[in-house]
Amino acid sequence: MLDFVSQTIGGLFGRRGSSLSVPILDGAFKPNNLLEDAEILLERAGLEDMALAPDGGLLVAAGNEVLAIEGCEARVVDRHDGAITGLTVLGDGRRVVALGDRIVVEGLAVPIAEAAGRRFKAVTALAPAADGRILVCDASARYDGAQWQYDLMTKGRSGRLLALDPAGGKAELLQNDLAWAFGAMAARDGVLVSESWRHRLRLAGRGDATAELPGYPARMTPTADGGFWLSLFSGRAQIVEFLLQENAFRREMMETIDPKYWISPAFSSGEDFLEPLQSGGVKHMGILKPWAPPRSYGLAVRCDANRNPLMSVHSRVGGRNHGIVTTLERGNEVLALSKGAGRLLRMDLRAIRTANGITGGVA
Repeated sequence: MLDFVSQTIGGLFGRRGSSLSVPILDGAFKPNNLLEDAEILLERAGLEDMALAPDGGLLVAAGNEVLAIEGCEARVVDRHDGAITGLTVLGDGRRVVALGDRIVVEGLAVPIAEAAGRRFKAVTALAPAADGRILVCDASARYDGAQWQYDLMTKGRSGRLLALDPAGGKAELLQNDLAWAFGAMAARDGVLVSESWRHRLRLAGRGDATAELPGYPARMTPTADGGFWLSLFSGRAQIVEFLLQENAFRREMMETIDPKYWISPAFSSGEDFLEPLQSGGVKHMGILKPWAPPRSYGLAVRCDANRNPLMSVHSRVGGRNHGIVTTLERGNEVLALSKGAGRLLRMDLRAIRTANGITGGVA
C-alpha cells in the first residue's frame, strides 16, 4: 500500500520510478586505495580501451592508434583516420576497431557503418561473441560518444546491442532501448550488457538484471574461471539523481552552462576551480575528504560466474586514477585503463584478494 501511495505521489510530481537513493560502498565494494597505488605501465593522452590477443599480448587504443604493450614499452601496430572508441580481438587474431560511427574489421576492405536498419552513432564497446560474431554496443541514436553527458541529462534510452557478422556485416539486434550501452560480454546464460544510466547489467532479450550498482557501469571482460571484471567509469551521487528529477533546472543548466561544468559525473575532476562543488566535498585546510560525494571516481569490481560481486579496486575522491573504462585479468596481474588520468595501471591479483579479505581462489 505504501509503495502504491509513494508511486502515485511521485507520478504527480513527475518522479514516478525515480529515487534519490544511491547504493553505499560496502561489502565487496568497500573502498580501498588499490587503483591509486597501482603501478603505472603507460601514461598517454587519449587512452580509451584495451584487449588481449589470443597469444596473451596486450593491445591498447589511444587516440587513433592501436598500441602493442610489451613490458613498459608501447609500439604502434595500427593507425586509423579517426579516434578509436572501442577495441577487441577475435578468436582468429583479427583486430576489430570502432571509430564512433563505424567499425573496422581487419581484413575487411570497407568499414561497417550501419546495422539492423540504422547507422551507427556512438559505438562504445566491442567484444567477441561465443559464435564468432562481434558484440557491438551502439550507445545512443542521438548523441555521439563525446556527448555522453547530453544523453544522460536527456535521459536517453536509445542504445542498442547487436551481434555482427565480421565477414559480411549482417547483424542481429539483440536488445534495443538501452540507457547508454557501454559494455557487453558473452556469458554462460546469454549476453550481458551494461546500461550506464540505469546503473545495472542485464541479459539481452530477457528481463533479468543485477541490482543497482553504486556507479555507472562500462565494459566487462571475462576471466579464466567464468567470472568477469566490470569497470565503473564514475561513482553515483545523490545530487545527480536529484538533478535528473528537476526538469526545468536541468534544461536551463544545459542551455546556459558549458558541459564540463555541469552537475554530472565525470571521468576526472579537481583540475579546475570552476567545477561545481558538492555537499561534503569542499576542501578544508587543503584536504578533500575521500568519502565526499564523487564527481569522478575510480572503480572496478570482480564478479563470479553468477554475477555476484566478490572484490573491488578503488581510486577514491581526491585521487587521480579515475574514469576506469576497461579492466583485464591476465594470469596474476590485473590491468586497468584510467581514461580520466590517461594511464594504464597494473596490480597484483593476490594483493587485491588480500586487501579485500579473500583467501584462496575467487571462482
